[in-house]
Amino acid sequence: QRCPSTKVQPLTPMIFPHFEHSDIHPEIAGHRGAQAWTYSYSTTPNRRWHEARKWCHQHLTNMVTIQTPEETDFINNLLPFNQKYYWIGIHKVDGVWTREGNNETVLEDVQNWAPKEPDNIVGQDCVEIYIKRDKDTAKWNNEKCQSKKGTVCYSASCTQDSCSAHADCVETVGNYTCQCHPGFHGPRCEEAIACKPLLEPEQGSHYCFHPYGSNRFNSSCRFHCELGFRLLGSPQLLCQTSGHWNNPVPLCQVEQCPVLNHTNISGGGMNCSHPIAPYSYNSTCEVRCDEGYELSGGSQMRCEHTGRWTASVPACTSKHGTYGIYSPLLSMLYRIIHLCFRMWLHTCIYRCIYLYHKQQKNPHH
Repeated sequence: QRCPSTKVQPLTPMIFPHFEHSDIHPEIAGHRGAQAWTYSYSTTPNRRWHEARKWCHQHLTNMVTIQTPEETDFINNLLPFNQKYYWIGIHKVDGVWTREGNNETVLEDVQNWAPKEPDNIVGQDCVEIYIKRDKDTAKWNNEKCQSKKGTVCYSASCTQDSCSAHADCVETVGNYTCQCHPGFHGPRCEEAIACKPLLEPEQGSHYCFHPYGSNRFNSSCRFHCELGFRLLGSPQLLCQTSGHWNNPVPLCQVEQCPVLNHTNISGGGMNCSHPIAPYSYNSTCEVRCDEGYELSGGSQMRCEHTGRWTASVPACTSKHGTYGIYSPLLSMLYRIIHLCFRMWLHTCIYRCIYLYHKQQKNPHH
């Protein structure tokens, strides 16, 4: 809606450095143009602070809140002198000087008060700026909000599409920048920081969740080992904002069973097979007894994935009682005695048969 009695100055810093007085400029409502703050002002009529704020909002803009000394100088150079000066978008809320729009507290180190300002006069809760004043130019003064002054607004260059969802759009005089959230980079902060691809551990595997792309910021990977192997290290890795994983890739270490002592087997021996590592998962051992001894249990043992043997080491016991503990000497003596006994018995039987037949032939002998 056009208002013939209202003069407006649309300004685009660094892009349109000239003034062109006109009625409400169509760019106020729709200008996206140069990706910079666009300033607009109105001095006819002068307005109360709340009226000035409403006027800015009606034209899709906000009251200028003065963010930096650079902006102060820029505004002071571009705006014309107005005897009543100009309102800015700063007012007192609950005793604190606050920026209009985002309700942000104005920090003391960026406040630009004129000497002896702000004073403590009741009701002076709004802020004006002395544009092109001979004394204290571009300084601030607190005034009653009902006073009438010039209106100065700005239209932000930051739009919904200026930066990605992973950034804050920061307005500057004549430009804007995308301030990336941690873990993102690029002109619009659209790209997540990448970590190096992870290698598969031997005898293991991993699966990952990639919210922003493969092996990028906030990717998380969980590692698992095959049966008979245990994880050595962190089971889960996270891609950090630095572009590095938070831990090294873990290892899969084979499960170990207790070492078996071959020398403890009396009257026998043990042979083992180790397909992966000595006395580890899937290792097998077999006990065999010497002649004259027998097993008191199963002959084979296998190392399981739990790190335990399937059975205890069996013993070799003598077939001839406890004397077997003196083998092999007593075992050899026993065989000699046994052989002699068999020879004696054979001779004895033969002699008896011979005498028997002789007796039958000569009954009187």
